[in-house]
Amino acid sequence: MSARISYRRSLSVFAAVLCCAGCDDSLKSVSLIEETRVLGARIEAEADPARTSPYPGEQASLRFFVVAPNAEPNLSYSLSVCAVQSTSIGFPACKSSPFASAVRADPSGSEPRLDFTVPADVDLQATPHALARGLVCPNSGLNLTPDGNARCDAGSGTEVAFEFALGGTAGSNQNPAFTADAFSLDGQPWPETSQTACVDGSLPQVTSKSLHVLGFTLADSDFEPLEQPTSVDPARETLLLSSFSSAGKLEHGFLALSADTPPGERTVNWGAPAVDGEPSLVRFYFVVRDARSGEDFATRTLCVVP
Repeated sequence: MSARISYRRSLSVFAAVLCCAGCDDSLKSVSLIEETRVLGARIEAEADPARTSPYPGEQASLRFFVVAPNAEPNLSYSLSVCAVQSTSIGFPACKSSPFASAVRADPSGSEPRLDFTVPADVDLQATPHALARGLVCPNSGLNLTPDGNARCDAGSGTEVAFEFALGGTAGSNQNPAFTADAFSLDGQPWPETSQTACVDGSLPQVTSKSLHVLGFTLADSDFEPLEQPTSVDPARETLLLSSFSSAGKLEHGFLALSADTPPGERTVNWGAPAVDGEPSLVRFYFVVRDARSGEDFATRTLCVVP
């Protein structure tokens, strides 16, 4: 069974990203960041951060990728993780009490994160997976009701759920990875930067209402070999690359990439917004995921000038 993930204020937005292959991206909210949103989650085993399935007795961490239009999400959260059995329908129920939890009641700018240790005596035959659930409250505090349920002080918040395998066997899944040179803008390297303003001209600049090509490079090793129960099953993983921006128009919200996808098809067009007067900073957010709980995230920025 593939690991599954959901981020729900409702599931409709995320489902649109996964299910609208070939659809027109008239659903502006899918790729345009107009409010605080949860875009991804990543499991990292302590001994090997690339591995998505921690061993019994091993320490690991789960962190969520939360973004906001101004790049400064302010949030509180409650998270827990428990052992579950495999199911092909929906998310499974916990077989016992959560073995780790984290609560941040007062909003802050740090990412939602749960550090945990997988119980050494977990029964991998009965519960080969773990399920993390929680609530993220954008721009709000959080409180726990007497029965232990989390509630946002303002608004309904975003429910999150992330299922991943336990075990850490030799064939364990690995997180795909965005390297430093993974992105290009109109064929030129597009490095990460901590710059958050357009004042000194150090960021890439594009003109108002212009069209540009965002390119993506992923290592061949990210497309991991898969077991093939039949000859028609894929021999290697397919990766889903999702793109988001704080302004402008992305031609597609996501790309389904295989190891054989040529470089010319590992791109997405982006139209710059109209700008009058001062240059405008635009932020881009990228998530790459496989179907077995592996994920990575990255951000890039540029300036739109009149």
